[in-house]
Amino acid sequence: MKHNIFQSIRVKLALYVFLSCGLTVLSDIGVLMVLRVVQLYIIALGRKIEVASKLEMSFRMLKDAGIVIWILMIVLSILFFFIYYIILTAPMVSYIREILNGVERIKNGDLDRKISVRSSGELTELACAINAMQAELKNTIAKERKAEQMKDELITNVAHDLRTPLTSIIGYLNLLRHPEGLTEETRQKYIEIAFNKSTRMEGLVTDLFDFTRYEKNKIAITRQRLELRQFMEQIIDEFYPSLKEKQLECYTIFPPEKVYIDGDGELLARAFGNLMANAIKYGAEGKQIRIEIHTLPELRRVRVAIVNFGRIISQKDLDKIFDKFYRGDAARSTEGGTGLGLAIAKNIFEMHNGTIRARSDEQGTVFEVLFQII
Repeated sequence: MKHNIFQSIRVKLALYVFLSCGLTVLSDIGVLMVLRVVQLYIIALGRKIEVASKLEMSFRMLKDAGIVIWILMIVLSILFFFIYYIILTAPMVSYIREILNGVERIKNGDLDRKISVRSSGELTELACAINAMQAELKNTIAKERKAEQMKDELITNVAHDLRTPLTSIIGYLNLLRHPEGLTEETRQKYIEIAFNKSTRMEGLVTDLFDFTRYEKNKIAITRQRLELRQFMEQIIDEFYPSLKEKQLECYTIFPPEKVYIDGDGELLARAFGNLMANAIKYGAEGKQIRIEIHTLPELRRVRVAIVNFGRIISQKDLDKIFDKFYRGDAARSTEGGTGLGLAIAKNIFEMHNGTIRARSDEQGTVFEVLFQII
């Protein structure tokens, strides 16, 4: 970092030495002048007072002892130098002590009080660096605490979400172990329920495994040129059985021209599949969902929106809806996953340099994604 050379500690110390020497010389001159004045005063007094000859003789004896005077002057000079040097360096030493106290506070866990920043110079840069380190350390600790909290929530959520279907599986399998009194129809029903619960458990484990890979970028992207309209039509076709089961109508608003993006078809299918599943699951009350594709030529981007008309999502939930392991109150009251579906989708879109956002009001709940057009 560039700064004024006169703010350098080495230059300041050299300047303080120079000033201390100068002030010491001036002090020595002052002492000699005082002695000279005393001498002249004694001489003048000796002319008027009879005992002056004795005083003058005493002074001459003092003057004749020149070596003693010079030793005294050297001692006074050293004393003056240290006094002036201590006075001149006092602000710098005080600031160094303040910085050391700040480091000691950080060592003891106090991350709230910062070191004051004074003017400029190397000590100021050191104080700024320590303050930045303190802020980063505080941020790191906050992240670790949040990660610990999220880990605890994950364990709680996963334990709950796995225990519920597992309890059902064990219960139904236990009934099937004793088939006496069970009709064939009842037995098949129990087998189907146990199978569905097992499938749900598999989905939960898959979500956890996939999220870890996507979040840490441990998966390779195989990019290819995708025609977006055709791609979204294929996604809709895959969810046709679910739409029919929920008695939902799916409407599309697509541009007449072809729109191409660069991406991994398998990963994007997973991401949009999560958005579709979310829209079908929570938008059943609205009786319809809408898929839109709009080009933004001036930005060289394309907007894909999936809209459902179910229950409005509160702003509190919208702010956290893409956080990992987060599920809104409505989702917690029903059977759901680990709260990773939207977080996985967000990670995949970001891997493709895309962005996703959500809004929810009387006009519907909208999840919209922006991609770069190629």
